[in-house]
Amino acid sequence: MDYFREIMKPRPQVKTDSGPICGHEVKSPESNIKYFSFQGIPYARPPIGELRFKPPEPVESWTEVKDCCQERDVCIQHHMYLRNLQGSEDCLYLNVYTPQLPFWGSSNLPVMVRLHGGGFTTGSGNTDMTGPDFIVKERVLLVTINYRLSVFGFLCVDEPGDGQGNMGLKDQVAALRWIQRNISNFGGDPKKVTISGESAGGASVHLHMMSPMSKGLFSSAICESGVALNPWAFTNQGRERAFHLGESLGFKGNNAKDLVKYLKTIPADRLTEAAAKNSFSKEEKEYSCVVKPFPFVPSVEITDGSVEPFLCENPVKILQEGRFFRGPFLAGVNNREAILLLAAIMGKERNEMLKKFDSRIPKLVPADLSLARGSPEESKVAELIRWQYMKNKPLTEENLVDYFNLTGDLMFVHGFYCAMKYHCKFSAPYLYEFSYEGALNVFRNVLAVDHVRGACHADELGYLFKMDLLPSSDNVPIKDLKMREKFVKMWTNFVKFGHPTPRTDSSLDVAWLPASQRQATYLEIGPTIQNIKGAIAERRMLFWDNMYAGKEKLRNNL
Repeated sequence: MDYFREIMKPRPQVKTDSGPICGHEVKSPESNIKYFSFQGIPYARPPIGELRFKPPEPVESWTEVKDCCQERDVCIQHHMYLRNLQGSEDCLYLNVYTPQLPFWGSSNLPVMVRLHGGGFTTGSGNTDMTGPDFIVKERVLLVTINYRLSVFGFLCVDEPGDGQGNMGLKDQVAALRWIQRNISNFGGDPKKVTISGESAGGASVHLHMMSPMSKGLFSSAICESGVALNPWAFTNQGRERAFHLGESLGFKGNNAKDLVKYLKTIPADRLTEAAAKNSFSKEEKEYSCVVKPFPFVPSVEITDGSVEPFLCENPVKILQEGRFFRGPFLAGVNNREAILLLAAIMGKERNEMLKKFDSRIPKLVPADLSLARGSPEESKVAELIRWQYMKNKPLTEENLVDYFNLTGDLMFVHGFYCAMKYHCKFSAPYLYEFSYEGALNVFRNVLAVDHVRGACHADELGYLFKMDLLPSSDNVPIKDLKMREKFVKMWTNFVKFGHPTPRTDSSLDVAWLPASQRQATYLEIGPTIQNIKGAIAERRMLFWDNMYAGKEKLRNNL
């Protein structure tokens, strides 16, 4: 009887500027509340055929009510965990989850837009990783987005026109513009939109803060474990990688327009496979294996005005000059980001992998130190790095944490540190380090980590969203549920008020202090939540400050 009652219930309908849609009402078993779900809403035309490598185009309108009760295909990719090919090029869809519709109340709900991570290569906005249950419980409307990935989203040939670059970021802009036009019909306030993301999603948010294309489309921003200055998040080598890819697929020549035309003829699955395997030069494969693992990522565009650019200048220059969004900003990292590498190190050939990773340490010298590969200067810096992090000892299971600190600093923390110095010069961001360990640390638990302390890359996601990889609330210790309540509260407070711990919220026993140029400070989110004076990983970051400051002196002394 309940089944028939459920299917006979009228489905909620909403008018969008492209046509009417219907969704469905959901009763959350996790948060015990009801919300309205609208999934698979098209926000741009399918980027297939001649539209491959072009900026997103407006979606064609419709008149009949479109069923938006199911998620659509993810953007074509190798699945992050299953390692198989998934998805479709027809993937420019978004999902809206709202605790109220306008006919139940006024259209004034704050909006959290979530940009997924995955190295600009994998991932999606689907509920397996971004379940809305705990966000909508706090009366915040959640929007999740799929955007083009890898070569489809970030092919850059350093010439105007198709393949100009940043198509995936322009997809995100198209979705943000759709939100501005339509979100009030779902109960949301277009003037109170927070863009948020983790890893590549965080780097995307950071780039939106710098792009003229995104101006006026959001009112606050959250970056979790990802900023534009992370070495994997930005490239100046897009053209070289595009031609390496083309050559691997049989293209001959050096004309960029011919290359793009040729790549449009390659089936999507074959192009996805080739992009993952054959886009780096031999030198890049050798030196970028850890800190720059993704070939197709954001880049500076060369434009003649025929295509609206997302980014025309290097992010460092924009940050140095303070030409970025200066509104409410929350950002942070996890204290053991690189535990994610544990899966590779701790396999069957454990000792061999330890030796392999140990041998890579000299190749982790950052490229922006501008030292010739294989030079005496580079060897000297590699020695200093090994001493700073490993105390000159070989890599073993006993000092894995030191190696994780090194790779985590290179991939995440140092770029974050440099970016936040610029932000603190012009604004007052809320900064955090997440170090909590519990049943909801998603990757720490998937990898069964028990001998290295700390929070892995993306571990905070389990304290913000319902996730398929995690146990239900009934099987989670009370202390971890309480941490999730606090984490969700701080993030949704920020979405509502631009402040994670407003005085009006008595449920939180901490007042999160913003950082400034005068006083570095951050919130430690661990077993105890407390403000800490100083920079995150300050002693290690001072090592890198000295390394960059002394690079000319190093050259002169050799």
